[in-house]
Amino acid sequence: MRALQLITIVLAAGMIFSACETIQTPEQVAKDFLEYLEKGEFDEAKKLGTKDTHEVLESFKVFGELGEEFGETEDAEPRKISDVKCEIEGDEAKCTYMADDEKEEIFLVKEDGKWLVDMKKESPL
Repeated sequence: MRALQLITIVLAAGMIFSACETIQTPEQVAKDFLEYLEKGEFDEAKKLGTKDTHEVLESFKVFGELGEEFGETEDAEPRKISDVKCEIEGDEAKCTYMADDEKEEIFLVKEDGKWLVDMKKESPL
C-alpha cells in the first residue's frame, strides 16, 4: 500500500511540474529574439531561430567582427522593442513591433511545437 501511495505522489508531482512549463507565445519569442539581436547577443538569438535564421545571424556576427577589426565600434544604444503583436495562421505568425519609434515586422514558424523566428537571407532586418 505504501508503494502505491509513493507512486501516486510522484506521478502527481510530475503532472504539476509539467503543467507549470512555460509555454512560449510567438509574441514572447519575437520580443526575446529582437532584444538579443539589439544587444548583439547572436548566440542567444540563434536559440530562438530556424536554420535559415542561424545563417543570417552568423553573417551579422561576421560583419560585426570585421567592423571591429577595422576600428569601427557600435556605440549606439539598443533600440527599445515594444508593442509586439502577432497574427497567427496555422504554423506561421507575422509579428509587428515598435523599435523605438519605427514599426517593423518579423516572421515566425512553428517547428516541433516551438515558435521560432524565421529570417531569410533577403530579410530587411
